[in-house]
Amino acid sequence: MKKLNTAQKVVLTIGVLGLAASIYGKINGWEYKEYFPFFYSSLSMMWIAFLPRKRACFNPFKRKSAQKS
Repeated sequence: MKKLNTAQKVVLTIGVLGLAASIYGKINGWEYKEYFPFFYSSLSMMWIAFLPRKRACFNPFKRKSAQKS
């Protein structure tokens, strides 16, 4: 697993805590509409934490800067 920066660690931690809250709600008999938003948003945050940084992305449609001659 690659090293995560501080912002990625925070987002991953929030995702794990949200997932724990949604599992707790499911076990305690919360209605679907009460625990599902926690579940969906926490899984999304956990996924977002592992996206590559913008600097690391390759954009084939980006215009190249003019070369000086």
